[in-house]
Amino acid sequence: MTNLTVLGGANEIGGNKLLLEDRGTRVFLDHGQSFNFGERYFTEYLGPRDRFGLRDYFALDLLPRIGGLYSKEMLAPTDLPYRKPEFHAVFLSHIHFDHTSHIKFIDPSIPVYLGETGKRMLDAWEQSGREGLGEHDYRTFRTGKKVRIDDIEVEPIHVDHSTPAAYGFVIRTSDSTIAYTGDFRLHGPMARNTRDFIERARRARVDTLICEGTRVAPRDKRQNLSEQGVVDRCDRIIGGTKKLVLTTFYPRDIDRMKSFHRLAVKHDRIFVVSSRVAYLLHALKDDPRIEVPDPLSDEHMGVYCRVLLRTDEWERPLRGIGLGAEDIRKDPSRYILHLQFSHFGELVDIRPARGSPFIRSMSEPFEEDDIEDEVLRNWLGRFGLELQQAHASGHCSMAEVFGTVEEIAPRRIVPVHTEHQELFVGRFGGKVMLPTKGPMRV
Repeated sequence: MTNLTVLGGANEIGGNKLLLEDRGTRVFLDHGQSFNFGERYFTEYLGPRDRFGLRDYFALDLLPRIGGLYSKEMLAPTDLPYRKPEFHAVFLSHIHFDHTSHIKFIDPSIPVYLGETGKRMLDAWEQSGREGLGEHDYRTFRTGKKVRIDDIEVEPIHVDHSTPAAYGFVIRTSDSTIAYTGDFRLHGPMARNTRDFIERARRARVDTLICEGTRVAPRDKRQNLSEQGVVDRCDRIIGGTKKLVLTTFYPRDIDRMKSFHRLAVKHDRIFVVSSRVAYLLHALKDDPRIEVPDPLSDEHMGVYCRVLLRTDEWERPLRGIGLGAEDIRKDPSRYILHLQFSHFGELVDIRPARGSPFIRSMSEPFEEDDIEDEVLRNWLGRFGLELQQAHASGHCSMAEVFGTVEEIAPRRIVPVHTEHQELFVGRFGGKVMLPTKGPMRV
């Protein structure tokens, strides 16, 4: 008998922790942190005390007290005794933090499966000093490479999302066939990948479909713009100015990086990214499954190097070819500058001309952060920058989600990664199994 327990991702965006159990075999699908995680207790300047491992998380009921899951190090400051691992694997659909972040708490001997390109990206991000997930027994896969863990067989199939190496899974257990969409879309440059997953799931005659529904809502605030639509809109903005063009978007959105590189080539500008983004793109240049511009050799790419008190080892080779605020200030019409929100202080040194376009191309759900939005507008107002919006969502519209469900035609539907699971019930009625705190037979 196959059971599913939704330990995260029920009636919330992100935080997927989906436990599948079949005849003693126990595997997780994703292990992330939701976007509203801990908001009752924590703010930007108040968070869990890292030096105490999982103590604060358990005390505030933010994570379940599960024996045989967490690492000895994370449990040491708590009253939950360490037990040897009682779980057999974690499968990551993609590397966004709302699907991966809590990997850092689990026992490092539990195998973690993810896409090969995703592993490259994770390595580059950790080597350049970003958030780390700790040491794990990482094992990689590609589309169609089935992985058997005792009684559970997992087949990853690529989908299109706002990061490369995103996958859905078709899973066979001793008595059931389950499909999990991960995060997916049908309007991106690799929409055919999602079509592959839908067709594979349809042919598998799925018993239970675990389906994300980020944009399943009574009112969708997001425009259903394609990546080409973003390019077309930004093309008009860049072509209409001789000033510096600034943009901000999620630094792991490789499709968006490629789009702005194309625009830089067309308008004979240089697309300038941070040293950390440059390091990531350079790490992907030899990946045979993805084509990216290399900031270290491409004439239409540049590396912006901030003035820092110290330089880490990974960044030193980039500083020899890097650009500073003074370089951009001398000839701003040559550049398109990708500026992450945490680097807005660079505007003080760059001093862009008033009226310079600022293209906000953020991946949701970050764009829903009202406090961040207010701060962003204050910076733009201070420097007289013109805000433009051009973004292609990383998620299907509600109509596309429901169309996908109808095409796969599962016997049962479990909605996750959505704040409006009731809309699934309104559309599919008794086929919908709403996630509960305990195990559900699937």
